[in-house]
Amino acid sequence: MNRLLHRRAWLAVFALALCALALSACSSNEGNTNTANTAASNRNSASPPATPTPTPANTNATANANQAAATAGQKHTVVLDTTAGKIRIELLDKDAPKTAENFRKLAESGFYNGLIFHRTIKGFMIQGGDPNGNGSGGRTADSRPLPNEINRSSPLYQGGYARGLVAMANKGGDPTTATSQFFIMHQTYPLPPQYTIFGRVVEGIDVVDKIANAPNEGGSDRPANPVKMTKVTVQ
Repeated sequence: MNRLLHRRAWLAVFALALCALALSACSSNEGNTNTANTAASNRNSASPPATPTPTPANTNATANANQAAATAGQKHTVVLDTTAGKIRIELLDKDAPKTAENFRKLAESGFYNGLIFHRTIKGFMIQGGDPNGNGSGGRTADSRPLPNEINRSSPLYQGGYARGLVAMANKGGDPTTATSQFFIMHQTYPLPPQYTIFGRVVEGIDVVDKIANAPNEGGSDRPANPVKMTKVTVQ
């Protein structure tokens, strides 16, 4: 009798052990699935979110007013020669020194030469700077993370992101994940202050208009005929 009870007890323990192993396997698979979903989400959030088109602002008056207090001490200008025309960007070295320096050094190294504007949304912005050409790539000039240089109290971040401003794209609204991808505002837009502003267009806003207004593929934000940055130089 004792032997029989002993055997049944061991069988019960063995059965419980099997159940525990099965639950552990299920939890592990579920965790892997969630990790994959998170990775996909991060991959798709490397830029400002696309939301309904705001009321157009057809001049740079708002942008100039917002940036008036931030232009002192400017030292660098970057010229984007594109297949649609020339865009001249004044870097805001004083307001975002590390971010502006990163963009300048990438330009000086020839990194942007030949890259396209892979994402364009009329009434919002145009985005480029990805060597993969699809929003999935990029790097900083020294391969180190950029600091968060957003100053929410600065005039630059008041009233949304103004037409003509240039800012870094990032993942999930985290400025420290920015690398080489940047966007130029086509129209003033109520983005949250999560993308480091480091420059403004001082010449060629008509070229920005041309790129933003060009047709896209189907219902996507991918241009049907992407505009290329043939040469990017620092002045």
